[in-house]
Amino acid sequence: GVQKKKQKIMVTIPPGIEDGKRIVIPNQGDAGPNGGPYGDLYVFIRVRPHEYFERDGLDLYCAVPISITQAALGSELYVTTLDNRKIKVKIPAGIQNGKMLRIREEGIPSGGRKGDLYIKLMIQIPARLSKRGRELLEELAKVEGENTSPQPIPLSELRNN
Repeated sequence: GVQKKKQKIMVTIPPGIEDGKRIVIPNQGDAGPNGGPYGDLYVFIRVRPHEYFERDGLDLYCAVPISITQAALGSELYVTTLDNRKIKVKIPAGIQNGKMLRIREEGIPSGGRKGDLYIKLMIQIPARLSKRGRELLEELAKVEGENTSPQPIPLSELRNN
């Protein structure tokens, strides 16, 4: 007859596998009828969402906050990757809020290649300024000639960022 038994097996999950894919393990399924060969075991993959990274194919996306001065003057940051490494990222001077930086080959590995990492820069405006900070920003506004009648920006330009 047929007996039920539990068995642990090692399953190798290939790097870069996507949510909903399945892995077939031959001859690890139920016994075949009338003493026939064993069937296959199907393992369905469910990938948990990450706290900071979102995936699109082999590419990863995340958002990183930067200060007003880092955006205006340019800077170098250390960003933690999905595999917990720190990589140096150069922020160009004058970068605008919401712009994306592309870091090649820092995405999901699959089949000998890696996707890219896209970092969306979010400029953080201080909620409170020190007295000296306020003075410096007011001086900057005077020096740079603040525009009190800005021209609207087409929404289509914002969607592309």
